[in-house]
Amino acid sequence: MAKPLHVSKICFDKLLTSSFVGLAQIANLAGRRMQNYKFLNYIVLWNVFFAIICIPTAGKLIDVMGIPISISIYYFPFVYIFADIMTEVYGYAVARRILWYCIFAQVSVIAIFEFVIFYPPSAVMTNNQSYVDVLSAAPRLVLFGTVAMFGGDIANNYVLAKMKVWTSGRFISARFVISTLCGQIVNTAVFYVFGLWGMIPTRLLTKSIVVASLTKVSLELLLLPLTLKASLWLKKIENVDYFDKETNFNPLKF
Repeated sequence: MAKPLHVSKICFDKLLTSSFVGLAQIANLAGRRMQNYKFLNYIVLWNVFFAIICIPTAGKLIDVMGIPISISIYYFPFVYIFADIMTEVYGYAVARRILWYCIFAQVSVIAIFEFVIFYPPSAVMTNNQSYVDVLSAAPRLVLFGTVAMFGGDIANNYVLAKMKVWTSGRFISARFVISTLCGQIVNTAVFYVFGLWGMIPTRLLTKSIVVASLTKVSLELLLLPLTLKASLWLKKIENVDYFDKETNFNPLKF
C-alpha cells in the first residue's frame, strides 16, 4: 500500500497547488476590478458559499405537498437574491463575473470530493461507503447543477438588466419578481430533468419542477423587502447605480 498512498499524496499535493493558484489568480483579478467597492467582496463570499453547499446536499429529496423536490429550495434562492442585488447595483458584467467565480469554486470542490472517494480509508473506518455514496453523486449534481445555475443566472441577470434600462430604473419590485421567475424556471427545469433524472419518478417530474420553482420564488418574494432595502442601501453607500446600456451580454465573456 505504500506506493499507492505515495502516489495519492503526490496527486493531492498537485491538486491543492493548482486549486490555490487558481483561487489566487481569481482573487487578484477580483481585487483589481472591484477595489472601488466596499461591500461587493462580502456579497461574493456569501454567493460562493451558497453555491458550494448545494453540491453535497441537492441530491436529498423532501416532500412538499406530497411532491419530491430537492432540499436546496430553502437556501439556493439566496444565490439568485445576491445575483439580483449585484445586477441591480453593480451591473450585469459584474454579476456574470461572480457567476464564473461560483462555477470555479464548485469545480474545485468536486476535485477534492473525488480525491476523498479515491483515497484508501483507514482499516478502522467502517463507514467509508457512506462517504462514497454521498460524494459520488456530487459530480453529476455539479455538472448539471452548474449548467442549470449558469443558464438560470444568466436569464435572471439579463432580464433584470434589460428591464432596468427599458423602465429607466423604475418598478424595481416588478423587475426583481419577473427576472427571478425567469431564472428559477430555467434553473429548476434543467437541474431536475438532468441532475435528478432517475431519482424523481418520471410521472412526478413536471410537478416537481413546478412546485420547486414556485417554492423558491415564494421564498424570494418573502425576502423581497430586504432585497430592495439592501439594493437601495448599497447604491447609496457604494455611490453606484449601473445601467447596462452598452454592456456586452455574451454569457461566456469573463
